[in-house]
Amino acid sequence: MIKTISKNGVMLTVFALITTALISLTFVGTKDKIAQQQRQRLLSVLNEVVPASYYNNTFYQDCKIVDAPELGRSQGQRVYRARMDGTPVALAIQTTAPDGYSGNIRLVVGVTTELTVLGVRAVEHKETPGLGDKIELAISDWILSFTGKTFDASEQSAWQVEKDGGEFDQFTGATITPRAVVDQVRRTLLYVKDHQEALFTQTADCYQDTVDN
Repeated sequence: MIKTISKNGVMLTVFALITTALISLTFVGTKDKIAQQQRQRLLSVLNEVVPASYYNNTFYQDCKIVDAPELGRSQGQRVYRARMDGTPVALAIQTTAPDGYSGNIRLVVGVTTELTVLGVRAVEHKETPGLGDKIELAISDWILSFTGKTFDASEQSAWQVEKDGGEFDQFTGATITPRAVVDQVRRTLLYVKDHQEALFTQTADCYQDTVDN
């Protein structure tokens, strides 16, 4: 009996070691490719939320990391500055809704200096497939409902889902997700209104991290 238990214990230990080694090798072998794909996805999203016709600077190089609780996380968030002939015209801001149904929902918001939303995209989330994942443009066009809306700080009640008295539709059976996204977009736009001048004047410091690392 003891011999059998010992044998099984050794087999389980060997199996665990082999499995751990395979997972580690897979991670090491794919981490650079995954990181590259994430960067390409980010750059693609930046073009979606701030169209190239809006600027003639090197948009991706004009990047600043900011620490702002209003943007939803303790770590720095990147802000990309679009300029036309040196004049500030728009921002693309990474921001995080911390109160999604399944946790954080990472977003990118594109907004002009007049606080008109050019686009919003969900870039990372763990919302329920078939319900909360309708924040993805590949699943639903709901996220496009932000495009073209101009933020007025005196009318923030409009930046809620319809169920709460606002202007944005909510998903059937998944109100928490759109509510979290709408509220975080509102908080982000309010942050831009209050800090826009500083965001455009600070020294760029994250281009290398975005493109090369």
